[in-house]
Amino acid sequence: MPKRLNKSNTTQQELPVNAKQWLTVTYQPVSLFSLKRSDATSMAARSNLVPTPYAIKMALLKVLLESQGGQHQSDLDQWIKSQFIWIRDLSIHIWPPEKLVVNRNGYKLRYYDQTADKADKSRSTLPMQDGFVFREWVYMQGHLQICCGPSDRLTQLEQLFSLINYFGKRGCFFQYLPQYSQQTLDLLFQHNSTFGFTVQPMDDLGEKTTFNRINPYSTDKAQLDKDRVIKPGFLPVQLTSSSARYDIYQRY
Repeated sequence: MPKRLNKSNTTQQELPVNAKQWLTVTYQPVSLFSLKRSDATSMAARSNLVPTPYAIKMALLKVLLESQGGQHQSDLDQWIKSQFIWIRDLSIHIWPPEKLVVNRNGYKLRYYDQTADKADKSRSTLPMQDGFVFREWVYMQGHLQICCGPSDRLTQLEQLFSLINYFGKRGCFFQYLPQYSQQTLDLLFQHNSTFGFTVQPMDDLGEKTTFNRINPYSTDKAQLDKDRVIKPGFLPVQLTSSSARYDIYQRY
């Protein structure tokens, strides 16, 4: 079974001043979740079961810029570079909800044909073509927990997490639950893989990634396996039922 530390013991510790610590936050999923895997194509996209460290760090950067960027208009480049470094270096661990149900769906749609557009630049109308896409949506039952650190900016980090209202695809809403936030000296949960696990590719920022590499308005290009690394993640969930239209996972 995954090991969980006793909450009462961890919250009552007297933490050293300026010590690097861990923050655990909790969210209640309030809509279906979908986050396309990094190795998926645009037409056939399987979803990650839970948000990845990359998606979580991008959400933190988004709310950071939206909430504080206006105060640094004169020194925005220098400020965001320093803020980006401590967010990039966070180690993020995810504790999935008790139950996950993956629903598979197929859609017919008409979409923009880039190939036809590039072949004939004189077209006066947008070239469209028929297509079929595959998507997965995940229903989560229970709370999603995120433990990240070590960091000496836990107060700022907790404020940023409280501003996040979705992970993954826009519209995949999560409700932040402030009463469950905890600051501890160690990880609040650890997964013991002896009893089983499910592998999910976990993408994350590289150790030397710069803000310009992930900035879509910059000419710097991000490189796979250098600026964005993908490692296997081991989730403490078990596949208990499956069919052509759905998968059901239960947490150990």
